[in-house]
Amino acid sequence: MQKTLSGEQFVWLVGSLCQVNRIPFDPALLIQRFPAPHSVGQLLEALKSLAFRAGEGALAAATFPCLAFLREKGPAIVIRSDGERLLYFEAGSQTPQTCPASDIAERFEPRALLVRHEKSEPLREDGAPAEAKFGFRWFWNELLRHRRIWRDVLLASLFIQLIALSTPVFTQVIIDKVVVHQTQSTLVVIAVALAMFMVFSAGMSWLRQYLVLHTGNRVDAVLGSQVFRHLLRLHLPYFEYRPTGTLVARVHAVETIREFTAGAAVSLILDFPFLLIFVAVMFAYSWELTLIALGILFLISLISILIVPVLRARINRQFLLGARNQAFLTEYVAGMETVKSLQMEPRLESRYDGMLAEYLAAGFATRQLSNTYNVVANTLEQAMTIAILCAGALLVMRNDGFTIGMLVAFQMFASRMSQPMLRLAGLWQEFQQASIAVKRLGDIMDAPAEPYALTPSRTAEGKGEIRVSDLSFRYSPEHPFLYRDLKLVLKPGKLSVLTGPSGSGKSTLAKLMLGFYQPTDGSITIDGRDIRHLSANELRQYFGVVPQDTFLFSGSIYENLVAANPNATFDHVAQACKIAEIHDFIEKMPKGYNTEIGEHGVGLSGGQKQRLAIARAVLKRPRILIFDEATSNLDQQTAEQFAHTVNQLKGKVTLFFIAHQLPRGLAVDEVFTLSVEKAVQMRVIDEGQT
Repeated sequence: MQKTLSGEQFVWLVGSLCQVNRIPFDPALLIQRFPAPHSVGQLLEALKSLAFRAGEGALAAATFPCLAFLREKGPAIVIRSDGERLLYFEAGSQTPQTCPASDIAERFEPRALLVRHEKSEPLREDGAPAEAKFGFRWFWNELLRHRRIWRDVLLASLFIQLIALSTPVFTQVIIDKVVVHQTQSTLVVIAVALAMFMVFSAGMSWLRQYLVLHTGNRVDAVLGSQVFRHLLRLHLPYFEYRPTGTLVARVHAVETIREFTAGAAVSLILDFPFLLIFVAVMFAYSWELTLIALGILFLISLISILIVPVLRARINRQFLLGARNQAFLTEYVAGMETVKSLQMEPRLESRYDGMLAEYLAAGFATRQLSNTYNVVANTLEQAMTIAILCAGALLVMRNDGFTIGMLVAFQMFASRMSQPMLRLAGLWQEFQQASIAVKRLGDIMDAPAEPYALTPSRTAEGKGEIRVSDLSFRYSPEHPFLYRDLKLVLKPGKLSVLTGPSGSGKSTLAKLMLGFYQPTDGSITIDGRDIRHLSANELRQYFGVVPQDTFLFSGSIYENLVAANPNATFDHVAQACKIAEIHDFIEKMPKGYNTEIGEHGVGLSGGQKQRLAIARAVLKRPRILIFDEATSNLDQQTAEQFAHTVNQLKGKVTLFFIAHQLPRGLAVDEVFTLSVEKAVQMRVIDEGQT
């Protein structure tokens, strides 16, 4: 059901169904999780996240409430029907309306979305449970969702195989009957029949492959979307301990799986059951020749099984070396300025040449093993042809009723039966590559994700007070404690500063507040709510962050700003930029807010980037603004201007400024000094002191 919905319709439909089923609902969390443009597909995903089961069905047979679509006015929620009329609400309306049964077909579209709540807790996107490991089972379950299509594919395969059975039989008739008795009229009939069968088989083969490719693409679309969605929801330490290039290589494993599942693999699996039919027919012709064919095919299968461990090890090594090379390229291309300033080019060239040679050698070893297997399998297939020909000739000469036509037909049957085995030889390497790709992708999909929710834990109240109580933290059991029994309070609307030497854990404290790390002991509360009881998206709604190194994405200035709030209007964006004192600068640019900037904000100064970061943070409308070493890369004059901008935000939001040194002019309320001994000393600044 391809339909678009406005943001108001989308929120109203989900919110109304939540209200009917008494489910807590927060429009902000919904829009944050499902930004515009909105569609029926997004609506189904949102309902699924809230523990609804929804699917398309006929309005005439619907259970209520359900989502229907008025032909002229868009979506509506149908509450009930008494057989004579429907009671419904148009999207956005609080007034119920009725529709007589005689007008339903004229007023409503025939298809509707049938919705049922599962009476369970709304789903939180925590990733798969620990016992549900990612693997080929996922693909099997996803493929089974398209049972009707696979039924059609299986039916097409049946017709193709039946035609394949008829061709050798007709060949036998031509040799043993037509040629011997010189019946040209029979030859014409058989030739026309074979031509018709050939055309029909070609059509069925095309249709089968189309259905396989189409379904494979649908499965791949679901997989690719789920992988990227899960990747975005992994905990920050997952990314900190893995090279970016390695992660990219593992995400690209989706391509390997796609090539296998949407390729000839499915067709081969569908053809295998029909081998039993060919074997039965071949036994009817000659059990001796059938045993010869099966014996040689058994040898091919045995060789396939024997090389599996070696082939798998070589493919795995090739994948790891490829991921290492990609991580190497990603890291040094990202640091190209440092590479050139240190004149590292000759050393990097030498290192990369060695790594590339190692990767190519691993790829050559893999392909050579596969090539050896293919040669051996083809040689055995040729040996089967010769053995059947010689043994069949002896049967014909014994004059036991086995004719030349039967020999030719049997040879065709054997060739048809051996084709899947030889195709399996070619696909074996692809299967091993797909298996390795699934394992590597499982490293992402099996990693626990941050909890995300569409339903608020409870009504949000307060003005943005942060209280750190007896906080202890270390990165892992092998690391020493960074804090022990840390205590501090950030008062609402005040500008609090945290200073301290390098390595004292200032930035780590900000990451703990944002939920990037979990405290080892103690607690952090926001307006009295322990952040451990908040989902990741609910917690980070409180915060806007201006980091030390502002990251701007390729695109326009406007696109970078609305990344924090996709539903913000241009007036909201302009107001945020005025607060950050960057509006006038943007307006002087040739294309204003539509000016394109490069990756990392190429073409902008450090101060301009920082002001854009402030505007982006303000546009999010947070309760708490964190400035993490935001002035460390700025000159004194720019830092003082930056401090003036921050001062304008006092009283509107809670301000938490982390810095080694404070810029002049910053109107500080409280200063917390984090010492090397991990103790916090607080100093209250008199009103008006800077």
